[in-house]
Amino acid sequence: MTARVPLIACVAVLAFFAGITGVHLAYTLAYVLVLLLVVAFVWSRSLARRLRVERKSPRGTYTMGEPFEEVFTVTNGSSLRLPYCEVYDRSEQLPGYLPGRAFSLGAGGSVTWTARGAFNRRGRHTFGPLEARLGDPFGLFPRRIRVAPATEVLVYPAIHSLIGIVPQWTGSGVADIRRGRPVDVPPDVSFIREYAPTDGLSRIHWRTTARTGRLMSRVFDTGQSADLMVILDLQRGIHAGRGPESSLEYAVSLAASVCHGALRRGQAVGLVANDRETTAFGAGRGEAQRLRILDYLAIAYDDGLRALAETVNRHGEAWRGRGGLIVITANRDPHWVEALVDTATRGQRHLCIFVEPTSFGAKGSAMRVPAAWRLALDWWVVRRGDVLGAGEQVHVAG
Repeated sequence: MTARVPLIACVAVLAFFAGITGVHLAYTLAYVLVLLLVVAFVWSRSLARRLRVERKSPRGTYTMGEPFEEVFTVTNGSSLRLPYCEVYDRSEQLPGYLPGRAFSLGAGGSVTWTARGAFNRRGRHTFGPLEARLGDPFGLFPRRIRVAPATEVLVYPAIHSLIGIVPQWTGSGVADIRRGRPVDVPPDVSFIREYAPTDGLSRIHWRTTARTGRLMSRVFDTGQSADLMVILDLQRGIHAGRGPESSLEYAVSLAASVCHGALRRGQAVGLVANDRETTAFGAGRGEAQRLRILDYLAIAYDDGLRALAETVNRHGEAWRGRGGLIVITANRDPHWVEALVDTATRGQRHLCIFVEPTSFGAKGSAMRVPAAWRLALDWWVVRRGDVLGAGEQVHVAG
């Protein structure tokens, strides 16, 4: 519009001058400028109507940190030259990802390019809408058109292999697993699966191993050893840090990793969170349960009002005797530890995964873990920069 204003003003001045003086040159210049405006308008309109943009974007579900790519193809279907065009994505949900490009095209020409990025934040991400800015050769009638609709993907939290840390923890002492001693289990066999490096020799099913030619392990069917409940602390105000390097992201990633690994091993897993909706998933097995939990963790945030101690008391009592409890928190209030100790039965040890908030910039002193707490519970203290598991990230979505 700004480029047209001086030209329109010139036309008006020339027309006025020609009307009062009768100079033919003024008439001619006025007609030329009017014709220029008409040509520019028709040119811009024709280009806008015949511009075609094809965008191939990711769809479905991905894991945080997973790379992706988009392919763009722009075709000028007009018989006129496209002097300039700028294609840009109006979405701002992926910081640092700039898939747009500026170019010019001849009549009937096309251009294709590939934009690559990585999902650096979990949640729902929208690609688009895609818009194009174009115009005539004189820049008098620039146009902005929407050329491709928006598409959405769901990004799961980062999932790490925790083998060697909580590989098959069942509530009877993760410390024994770390030292390489097999966990005591009842003799009732549920099914046979492939041998894992963390399995004890007592788990090997030698008859099936001889028949298949590869090591196979027994999985024992018992409520206490099979079922697992994860309590994720999403109380408002307890987490520290920002973005991927925050205690919230570490906690959510750990919850996803524990649930993903246990469900893939055939355990029954439930998840409880003290968020605003007081979310709770009952213990279940299989792919449907895994996706249900990961879908929730992809959009989980620390907006809860209920204290962790209250959540542990409420769900821990109902879970008593069914299996192991894993609490994942950055809460330095000792009341939740006392509540967790009270829910344990004789011979059972729950696991606390404590994400130390002071390492993420929280004020105050770090929480001390007294010897009495270590005798009653198993502990894993995670700090900013720690390598989770063996540093291997698991991609669970495509």
